[in-house]
Amino acid sequence: MASSTITPPAAEDGRPPALVSGASFAGLSTAYWLNRLGYRVTVIEAAKDLRRGGTPVDIEGETIEILTRMGLADAVRARALPPRGFEFKDADDRTMGAIGAGTDVTGHERYEIHRDDLLDILLGAVADTAEILFGRSIDRLADGPEEVSVTFDDGTEGRYALVFGCDGNRSNTRRLVFGDGDQFTYFMGGYVFLKVVPRTDLLPAHMSQVYSVPGRMAMLNGYDDRTDIGFGFRTKGQIAYDYRDRAQQRRLIHDQFDGLGWKVPAMLDSIDADDDFYFDRLNQIRMPSWSSGRVALVGDAGYCVSPLAGFGGSMAIIGAGRLAQALERHAGDHAAAFREYEDGLRPFVEEVQQRAATNGLSTMFPADAAELAERDRKIAAGEIDF
Repeated sequence: MASSTITPPAAEDGRPPALVSGASFAGLSTAYWLNRLGYRVTVIEAAKDLRRGGTPVDIEGETIEILTRMGLADAVRARALPPRGFEFKDADDRTMGAIGAGTDVTGHERYEIHRDDLLDILLGAVADTAEILFGRSIDRLADGPEEVSVTFDDGTEGRYALVFGCDGNRSNTRRLVFGDGDQFTYFMGGYVFLKVVPRTDLLPAHMSQVYSVPGRMAMLNGYDDRTDIGFGFRTKGQIAYDYRDRAQQRRLIHDQFDGLGWKVPAMLDSIDADDDFYFDRLNQIRMPSWSSGRVALVGDAGYCVSPLAGFGGSMAIIGAGRLAQALERHAGDHAAAFREYEDGLRPFVEEVQQRAATNGLSTMFPADAAELAERDRKIAAGEIDF
């Protein structure tokens, strides 16, 4: 297709144009704040629609504060799921220990909401104020002193004051700006599988249950109308597999979990119906910097904390909120704003990443018999804390 040039939005109404790559929690939240700050916002998403599905999102602490400032906290509360309990099980389905839900350990508000519901709330907050283009991605970008020139995958071009990569763990924006490969990927030593099935007979609603043996974990999340089936296993190194071969990925799970007890046989019976599931390595994104010139990363693209943290959605919303505060304080000076955003948020990100890589792994994925025995001792003593 012949290349064409999109007239910079600033030429139309004087607002500086900003591009957000990724219609995710990070992307939609960033778009919301950029519009509030006076930018003319375009959001592009490589998929044909919002990327739906996945496990519910925990909303607590600073995330509630930011959603309140966005005027969305009441909408989240209205769609919040009932409080959830968490049980550790043995092979005979006996409960070894349990953790309640509804508040965090200090008694503060805490909610769980279906991922799709939160996406819809965020989309509704920006649908009338940002241009959202699905099926579009960035092919090339050139960061200059006054603007970023972007060439899209369909050959069209645009010029933007700022560009934000909010496109997830495998971020295309990160690759284009900071380099290809796994240089920023910290492999945590395992793989995870998740599938949502329309069954309600595996466990009670509003309950999570986990069963662990050395190096392997099976987990269930129960709801009124569905169940999340999760598997995880540890490895010493990364394994070779074709990310497009869903049958191969299912075989990997069967190879790891066939023959285990508890509810694992029934779980395995439910994962072969179709290819609608998530399978990936367990990793974090650790970067020395989240910005370069006029381009900055938000959420998993810059600082994925891993599914074990249970905090990815909240971290994306927090990141967008912190970025907006910095841009407002340093109006017209994106370099100073990006420095403040990173300097302020990085200690919190690193704390969450470290907790996931240590306590999260040892609690959910005990590597060997000794680590499992210590985990079980903590459960019996009531010392487990998420």
